[in-house]
Amino acid sequence: EQGLLARAGSPFVLSTLVLLFTQSEASTITRANQIRGSNHFTVPTRSRWMRRLPRGNRFGRQGGGNKIARANLADMFGSLFQQSSEQVGSGMQLDTLPAPNLRAALGWPELSAKAQTLIDEDKALKEKVEAEEGLGAERSEMAQPRATLRLFDAPAGTEPEVTLYRDSASWCPYCEKVWLLLEEKRIPYRIEFVPMSCYGRKPESFLKIQPSGGIPVAMVQGRILPESNDILDEIERVYTEKPMIPLLDSEEGRAFQPMLRLERRLFSAWFGWLVAGFGESEFMSAADETEATLSKFEGPYFLGKELSLVDIMFAPFLERMAASLPYYKGLVFRGNPRWRNIERWFSAMEQRASFKGIQSDYYTHVHALPPQIGGCRFSGDYELYKNDIDGTAGQSWRVPLSDAGGVEPVRMADQNQKWARVTAAKALISGHRAVAKFATRALGESGRGVSAPFADPFRKSEPRMELHVDLALRIVGEA
Repeated sequence: EQGLLARAGSPFVLSTLVLLFTQSEASTITRANQIRGSNHFTVPTRSRWMRRLPRGNRFGRQGGGNKIARANLADMFGSLFQQSSEQVGSGMQLDTLPAPNLRAALGWPELSAKAQTLIDEDKALKEKVEAEEGLGAERSEMAQPRATLRLFDAPAGTEPEVTLYRDSASWCPYCEKVWLLLEEKRIPYRIEFVPMSCYGRKPESFLKIQPSGGIPVAMVQGRILPESNDILDEIERVYTEKPMIPLLDSEEGRAFQPMLRLERRLFSAWFGWLVAGFGESEFMSAADETEATLSKFEGPYFLGKELSLVDIMFAPFLERMAASLPYYKGLVFRGNPRWRNIERWFSAMEQRASFKGIQSDYYTHVHALPPQIGGCRFSGDYELYKNDIDGTAGQSWRVPLSDAGGVEPVRMADQNQKWARVTAAKALISGHRAVAKFATRALGESGRGVSAPFADPFRKSEPRMELHVDLALRIVGEA
């Protein structure tokens, strides 16, 4: 970091670099483009295997988001950011800013060559990269967040019987459930991306099939299904080759419904505590019950050694609990000796190709939740962990990352750091033009109000800043 300001040639470049790593959706380029969250939290009652469950909380309210985090932006960026935002934010002095030193970092062709050299020098890494790229997004073992078609082992030219409409940024946990099931059963499917209400309007073509705008929606053999649990139910009914629901007269089958009701209790307790600020004891009790339930069939999954629909129902929210509890409540959920079976479950899930490609990072989750639910309440010793997750604690976001991780464990998919860094660099290199244009919107003309400010689809970009941002991105790519 020493001398970065001198290299960049402009105070705006340095503040942009910090911005990319702390508050912008563009930072997800370096986190494998995996952004998760929610739009529409409810439990439909029409599904046969869910019909006896109580209706859960719905949250998709338009809200102000994380007011504390936004109020602290100036502190996070320091006087440098304040100065450049005052100079640039009005749009009056953009033309007077010093030109960036474009030779302060490698160009994109040189960065691409450097990444390829690193790959060529490591036989195991090269084989892994070539295997993934050779299969392509359609057939890769890992789930692919930006894929629009998944064929798995189906013959070339196969036309999928399933189309999944899910959120563009991969924030929605209800979409995640359906996504996980399709990946686990390896059913060929198409993907249509739809924005969530907190960062855009639904296209008219989507509203014609789902007037409420809720996601996910699926078309299965021509039948439109507008609720996540109905979609799961239909997929299980139609595609029986790899069943995810146990026989009802088995011991596992008798435990199935009580486990699903437990998932709703755990969710409701977490959501109430996160949003309303009360309910800590209810959450701790539900988490302890979940811990005990995971020992019933000797794990690592809820029904034993094989993944089931119970795990798919728990996965999206356990993932978000692990991120949000330390950040907002000062409670470390993963790695906590109180919940060893839950940690064992996470470790098992992270070895699955489906979850590896879908699981997101803590930073994305904690900043994706407030725009969707109207805000999250801070309490307890949250300051012990908030800065660590935000990357402002000094070490937590420095590369190479610590193999031990911090409050956020190093995910199984990221434990090969060379692989993680090279693939992140390749993603940034391939999309740098779009990322640079996207990032300049922080200084462009305001769009219409949305509750996810860094994902405002109506905000205008600022072309005069693209060279500055491009330089910052090249410095990121070189790192």
